[in-house]
Amino acid sequence: MPRIPKIKINFEYEKKKKEKPIKIPKAHTLNLGRVRSIVLLILIGLFIYFSYVLLLANATAHKNKTLQQTVSTLNQRINQENAGTTSYNPLVDQYMTQFLKIYYSPASDDSDGRTKQLTQYLASNLTLPSTDKNTDLKLVSSTLNGIFTLDSVKTAQYSLTVEANKKQSQLTVNVPYQQDNEKLTVTGLPYIANPINSISHVGQARLTKTGKTLNSEQTTTKVAKFTKQFAQKYVSSSTKNMAFLMTDPVGLDGAVDFVSLDDSSIKISGTSKSPIVTATMTVKVHDSDITQVQTIRLYLKQQASTYFVTKFIQA
Repeated sequence: MPRIPKIKINFEYEKKKKEKPIKIPKAHTLNLGRVRSIVLLILIGLFIYFSYVLLLANATAHKNKTLQQTVSTLNQRINQENAGTTSYNPLVDQYMTQFLKIYYSPASDDSDGRTKQLTQYLASNLTLPSTDKNTDLKLVSSTLNGIFTLDSVKTAQYSLTVEANKKQSQLTVNVPYQQDNEKLTVTGLPYIANPINSISHVGQARLTKTGKTLNSEQTTTKVAKFTKQFAQKYVSSSTKNMAFLMTDPVGLDGAVDFVSLDDSSIKISGTSKSPIVTATMTVKVHDSDITQVQTIRLYLKQQASTYFVTKFIQA
């Protein structure tokens, strides 16, 4: 019997792996509409910011300008108030008297000593002129006429009697100076000037303006009665005793005699609770015929059935 060859059949097969699909990343795309909106918002924000900064700068500049104008106005008012007004200052008078005594002394007699003394009074950058060669000079007397402000510079005016070659002459000089508390310095050499004329009309009477007249007869009667009583107490009582009637007590303590308070001079304004009364009273010096007429003004505050003086003015 013929031999049949063995056939080996391999049923195994190679499993093919499933290939995973390759993911392709999505490309990032720009949304132009959104970008435009963002840019527009940024520009608007910058515009608002810089507009605010500009407005703030303009406001600051305006405030600075207003402040400068205010300071300038105040300085002008201060100079106007000070200019031409005379006053007395013992410290300035003593300082200037010594300075003028040295200044109007012989330049040829111990000239170096005179210059050294004057240097103590003069500003450090102020020197004596080379023409300062008065050889026979003497200050006989000096009188302070006043202290005032001229071109924003403090100035002391003196009437001098100066002797030269045994002949006396009168002259008026201005001396510019600067003061820091008790320290003084002459900032300009004495120069001839016109004497101060203090006679003028630079203001109004202090107590002439009384405001709108109070028409309540009941109030005016009470105020007039209180004013008379107050005037009598003011003249006769001490400052301590006047504390019961006044905020800032003051009393003459019988320094003079009370004569009268003129009813026709009483003027009452203000309100019923806070009246203001102006009146004229007459006082007399003890044991004499000398009388003094003076105006008083009382700022009153009603307290129960009477009044209390919150402010007292005399003129």
